[in-house]
Amino acid sequence: MNSVWALLASIALIRTTLSNYLPEKLRLYISARFEEWTRRFNTDETMVFKDYQSSKMNQLFQAANLYLGESLPTISIPCVTVEKTENVRNLTFSMEKNTEMIDVYENIPMKWKYFSEYSQGMSKHEIRWYELSFHKEYKSLVTKCYLPYILERANKIKERNRVVQLHTAAHDFWTPKPVIIQHPMTFETLAMDGNLKKELVEDLDRFMNSKEYYQQIGKVWKRGYLLYGPPGTGKSSLIAAMANHLNFDIYNLNLSAVSSDFVLQNLLLSTANRSILVIEDIDCSIKFQNRESGIEQPIKYQQQNKVTLSGLLNFFDGILSCCGEGKILVATTNYKDRIDPALLRAGRMDMHIYLTYCTFSAFKQLALRYLEISDHSLFHHIQKLLPKVKVSPAEVAGELMKTRDPKASIEGLIKHLEEKMATLKLVPSTIHLFLRHQIAKSMNLQYHFLWHVMELVWTM
Repeated sequence: MNSVWALLASIALIRTTLSNYLPEKLRLYISARFEEWTRRFNTDETMVFKDYQSSKMNQLFQAANLYLGESLPTISIPCVTVEKTENVRNLTFSMEKNTEMIDVYENIPMKWKYFSEYSQGMSKHEIRWYELSFHKEYKSLVTKCYLPYILERANKIKERNRVVQLHTAAHDFWTPKPVIIQHPMTFETLAMDGNLKKELVEDLDRFMNSKEYYQQIGKVWKRGYLLYGPPGTGKSSLIAAMANHLNFDIYNLNLSAVSSDFVLQNLLLSTANRSILVIEDIDCSIKFQNRESGIEQPIKYQQQNKVTLSGLLNFFDGILSCCGEGKILVATTNYKDRIDPALLRAGRMDMHIYLTYCTFSAFKQLALRYLEISDHSLFHHIQKLLPKVKVSPAEVAGELMKTRDPKASIEGLIKHLEEKMATLKLVPSTIHLFLRHQIAKSMNLQYHFLWHVMELVWTM
């Protein structure tokens, strides 16, 4: 022990002597060589990730925060901060200051340390940073593979944890405070034809995994869907299921509230990447001229149109539609034949989805969801009635919700369908009696023809 203390005292004496008697330039030279000599024995290298770099938020710091936070619940460290805000789905975890953890990438240990302190001066603010230490032989692996991997994982975590929000347009811009959507509809709970549902989910997933493919073939990474069919057949519920499946925000656009094509373009530019733009009842929002009809609109009416057809077409696939990526456009209508064919072609509306009245496949999904049964002896009655009665899935769901007893619920639905079918038969019966009365009054051939048609329909 005495020899150790003697060695330390000798080193201190030498440093004091050098500092007092050697010229400054010589001292600096010796100090630099000494540090170079000591670095040869240091095998670690350290990278620093500050929260702000040149007054801008450092993306690597944010990515490290998300990436490391995902691992914190599964490892043991002295202290972890846990938070939950309304803008995220799940709990978020982060390291306390002056703590460290080890992450393993490609079987290589990566040591992370988190630091935080307050700046000096009048305006004190918190300064945060991470330090990443690793063996210096892995520097190339860290910069070329590990850090890009963290950025990619962080983006996926951010998208997964983000809540779905609804944006609406007012006074030519999107409202600054979107509404958080808590719609529970998912593809698992959506009553829809099974094959059509499967086809749509596969199309959405294929689109989301095709970013590189779109770039390779030189196309904008976007997709358009047209939802059409009778009222009450689940178009809005399907949009909610799509948003929850993709975890995309919804931008709901009412074309009749847009003042001009210029405003329409600005609204498109201000929609976020990976979002769903919805134009409901596109045939009713604005009355566009069907260019294939050959019928010209009066000049007075054309001047009243705030948004033109050419402006809407450019909105769908013009040069401005190239701004952004991963965007989905959904247009809905009750009458597909009223829409100009130019709006329906591939590249604008890539997939046309017909939502019809409740089918037996959709009924079975509703029965499983509301009654928790996949089969019943009364199902065959429903299967016979549904093709004859136009009833929406929402209407069927309303009947099934009246009681949780499966037998009583299905019997109630059968009674409802039979009553509705009987009501529908009153209409042709009334017309039939009217025609017979008209024939008795006159020998009009038109009445005779209609009467024979009704006789044919009535006997079918």
